[in-house]
Amino acid sequence: MKNIRLGFFQYHVRWRDRDANLSCIREKIKGSVFDLLVLPEFFTSGYAFDLKDELIPFSEDLKDSYTVKYLSELMKDCGGYITGTIPESCGNRQYNTSILVGAEGLVASYRKIHLPDYEKRAFAAGSKAVSYNCNGAKVGLTICFDAWFAPLSSQLKLEGVDVICHSACFGGKITPTIIPVRALENQCFYVSCNRIGTELFNGAPDSYRGESQIVSPDGKILVKAGSEESLTIIDVDLSEVNKPAFGSLISKDLMSEHAKYEIKMKQ
Repeated sequence: MKNIRLGFFQYHVRWRDRDANLSCIREKIKGSVFDLLVLPEFFTSGYAFDLKDELIPFSEDLKDSYTVKYLSELMKDCGGYITGTIPESCGNRQYNTSILVGAEGLVASYRKIHLPDYEKRAFAAGSKAVSYNCNGAKVGLTICFDAWFAPLSSQLKLEGVDVICHSACFGGKITPTIIPVRALENQCFYVSCNRIGTELFNGAPDSYRGESQIVSPDGKILVKAGSEESLTIIDVDLSEVNKPAFGSLISKDLMSEHAKYEIKMKQ
């Protein structure tokens, strides 16, 4: 295992302005060096929509994605990987898809499995957990509401992840309280990136709370943002994965306890 640099960029996503959002990311991370950086959910388009067709101009085919190409160029300077979600078009379906991008291009993508009712009006659900080895760190991808469902993070744990990434858009108080539990129960690092700002839902303004955080395998919140823009990058020691100090007081081998369950995902 080794030390890696993990981070998040919490910011006010510009509604329906992909170029402005990508430029904001470029200017903010310029000169930064990291192994893995997490962006919010729908970081190119914003989250709010009234009609399915409103998202079509921002949906991208991952085989020829402008956003993937843009981020890949950025990673040539930063040296690591970056992840966040965009609307994906595949045939006649749209997905809320997390992309994982390095200097070599798109290395993994994950379609959100757990959709709130709001998203079901426009998006199809994914059905497969996704993890990828980023320079020696096994990374799992999750999106917002996914955090509410323990079996998904448990499946990623069984795949051997060291870090779970969580791109999000939420305004409520519950989700930030779930993140430390997911990190502790799976003895891995967890990076949750929410956005800030306000959008209109059916003509009424609603705000996002921020509070992005990086949590240790002990469930300890290492850093947590407030409600302002924040680029936060820290060093973590991957040797803590599966060996948290607090967890070892209870069981030297929590994986043997996890192994008592069989997780079956419907494809």
